[in-house]
Amino acid sequence: MKLSLPKAGDLNAGILVALVGIPQCLAYAMLSGLPPMYGLVTAAVPGMVAALVGRSAHVTVGPTNTTGLIILASLAPWADQPDRLLTAMVTLTVLAGLSRLLIVALKAERVFDFVPEAVMLGFATGAAVIIALMQLDEFLGAPFDGVRTVVDEAWRLIQLSPRDLDWASSALAAVALLSVVLGRRYLPRWPIPLLVLVASLALVWFTPFAFIDNWITLEESTVITDGWPRLAGELPNWAMIQALIVPGFAVAFIGSLELIVTLRNRQEQRWLRAELGSQGVANLAGSLVGAFPASTSLTRSVLLDIGGACTRWAPFIAGLILLPIIFYGADLIRAIPQAVIAGLLVATALSMLKPAQIRSVLKANPQTRTLFIVTVVSTLVLSFHEAILLGAALGVVIFLLQASVPQLHRFSVDREGWLHTKPSDETHHYAIQVSGSLYFAAARQLPERLEPMIPDDTERLTLDLSHAHQPRIAAIQALLRFLEVCEHRGIRVDICGYPANLKQIADTMGIRLPWCEARLEQRMVQQDPIAGRLT
Repeated sequence: MKLSLPKAGDLNAGILVALVGIPQCLAYAMLSGLPPMYGLVTAAVPGMVAALVGRSAHVTVGPTNTTGLIILASLAPWADQPDRLLTAMVTLTVLAGLSRLLIVALKAERVFDFVPEAVMLGFATGAAVIIALMQLDEFLGAPFDGVRTVVDEAWRLIQLSPRDLDWASSALAAVALLSVVLGRRYLPRWPIPLLVLVASLALVWFTPFAFIDNWITLEESTVITDGWPRLAGELPNWAMIQALIVPGFAVAFIGSLELIVTLRNRQEQRWLRAELGSQGVANLAGSLVGAFPASTSLTRSVLLDIGGACTRWAPFIAGLILLPIIFYGADLIRAIPQAVIAGLLVATALSMLKPAQIRSVLKANPQTRTLFIVTVVSTLVLSFHEAILLGAALGVVIFLLQASVPQLHRFSVDREGWLHTKPSDETHHYAIQVSGSLYFAAARQLPERLEPMIPDDTERLTLDLSHAHQPRIAAIQALLRFLEVCEHRGIRVDICGYPANLKQIADTMGIRLPWCEARLEQRMVQQDPIAGRLT
């Protein structure tokens, strides 16, 4: 951060993000299976550190909804052991920070380019379903104990009877949900979540209505005290570290994707490595003071822009304002009705759903549709980090399969060298254009794919490689096998448009292939079956 005073826009944006972020941070901590005050710590310290080290004035760091469920699943084995839970939380935070720094050190940020949009959309859709479903018991005023999976939550919801519900709590949650949804549409610049929170506190403190006594507050569901939350008192063992390595990378991976989206929206992709490094440092610093893994918050980063942030002072101020609330705000936080938090989280889940994008993906090609469906289903039935890694791995596999299958286009050649898409009995001369990679698997299967494309009456075949690329030794071997097939059938073969390095490889191996200097010239002619000319 430059040594300059904050501007008015920085103060306005910082205060807006801090106040609106309070209910989010509390909710996301609870979503992660942790006491709510740790959410404020995660927004305060990593948020300030990232602001000091980072570059963008429109990136704020703290707890997020997408990483919350990964954290919940990762820490579940220690959920009933408070001391071990804190140790696991710190360990996960350290591993998430180190994962980001490792990506920066290896200059491996391009790894994020291999995550298809269908996978990200599927992950966000599955996460939205889980977040909403896991909050339905609090939303209905009948909170469950010990629920850790979607299946368990769904089963217990099915068993609920109307007499188990508290309609006053449901009404409060519904009001919170509708206020946020409608406020986002009609009053986007208003801090609606904060106003809902303040209104619910006023009802708890100052109104005598009997139905308010039925509201379950955070004081009844978790321990909240003034002062800094308790820190971990022991070191992790190797078994715990091993169990958290993959989740730590998954948290960093998904959090980094949120960072990429934020930077793209601001045309600040050039700062990706700097921001990744700042978040790595921020997580390491946060692990020392009781923070769980922090990432870029999409919603609060947007608020920085709306508030008029000019410099890195804005996210720093947002974190700084939370410090006195951590030390002196326990009375306020204890009085928050749990139904309000449930309503805010369901509203967050709804904001993660993108109906138009989902419809587009489902209407797309089979590969894209498969990626989306597999990611959604795996998000619902597997751990979050397993789901996102499975989706990314499946995307890479589909890409490799597609890249390993060169595209082949056959034309008939007339006496003047014009190419036609329809068969011709005039010359018995055909041309096959090969497009795509010619290495490893792509080259090895080439002869088996070319042979069925040669008509029985073929006497001459021109193989055009002008659109083939990345040839390797496997391509030479594949061409030799194909030439043997053509020689056996009495077909004369010419290879044109060949890459220079392909001929160089053949010469180095001492192999002579039927190279020719002809070239296939394509042209576009409306409603004309002629595709081009061989000259």
